[in-house]
Amino acid sequence: KYEKNVEGHGFKYMHGYSSTDFTGYHVYDGEKLAKLDHESEFIIENKEDMPVLDGAEACYPLYCAVAKAIYRDIDKIEKEALEKDSTEENIFIVHSSQNGEIVTFTNTLQAYNNLVRGDVDLVFGARPSKEQKLMAAENNETVISVPIAKEAFVFFVPKDSEIDGLTSQQVKDIYSGKIKNWKEVGGKKQKIVAFQRPENSGSQTMMEYFMGDTPLKEPLQVEVVLGMGEVIDEVVEYNDEKGAIGYSFRYFVEELQSETNVKLLKIDGVEPTLENIENGTYPLCVDLVCAKLKSNDKENVQKVLEFLLSDDGKDIIRKTGYAPVKDTEIREIEERID
Repeated sequence: KYEKNVEGHGFKYMHGYSSTDFTGYHVYDGEKLAKLDHESEFIIENKEDMPVLDGAEACYPLYCAVAKAIYRDIDKIEKEALEKDSTEENIFIVHSSQNGEIVTFTNTLQAYNNLVRGDVDLVFGARPSKEQKLMAAENNETVISVPIAKEAFVFFVPKDSEIDGLTSQQVKDIYSGKIKNWKEVGGKKQKIVAFQRPENSGSQTMMEYFMGDTPLKEPLQVEVVLGMGEVIDEVVEYNDEKGAIGYSFRYFVEELQSETNVKLLKIDGVEPTLENIENGTYPLCVDLVCAKLKSNDKENVQKVLEFLLSDDGKDIIRKTGYAPVKDTEIREIEERID
């Protein structure tokens, strides 16, 4: 077992779901959110007509900005809901599965669970994992994903590491267990501590896509004691220590500063910059999608998707820090088990 002191992150609004302090990114205190320089032509006026949003942590600033642009008075709606339900006796009941009334936040894994259950209308994040697609199929549902932006899947090491880049094959060899020491890839003699992410998280799903037919080695785990004394195993996420390597998405690491004292590695000689994402030279560019259930035929769900692909939607996406999809790349992906 990996020994680490595991504690909740404790940010007030997110109740431990978030590893990032989102102050300034909520719809009710959104001074950090991307904004249009004009009012959107598409506005949803009534609360009951607003599709419920959820998604990955890295996407929260994006879909909050979208909601702020097209949901009339969403800042007031969410602030009133938060103030009403944030009593000491209600706080964990109301917010344990969702944070917010319409603009909710959990994480990629729980967001897709919420989508399949019909609790939310749209999920922002990585494409669903095989397990999430299977869960939908078991509920006689199919997930429809609409790519709305391009993002970089990145690998990072401590800032003082002498390693600046790896090839795609070297990364696969590290995470399959074939390469165990940094000396094998041009570094000093030091054991590689390769961290993974929890199963069905957005970054872990992407890692599995990246590895393809190459199996991932068993992740580092730690025993966690729950409130009733039950002991469970959890995947240990990146810890800034000697010899460490981890992975995530560029926006999450750089823009939200979710990891400190790290540097992003070049992959196959290319840096994961926004410019290299937009020009397609970075080899591990991935789709950021907005997902819905195929059975969800609400008019405003489709209109929100259309807004995301419009000039105004692309403007918000770019100002947030992502690379919008090009018109020639606009498509739908039917996520089903084949």
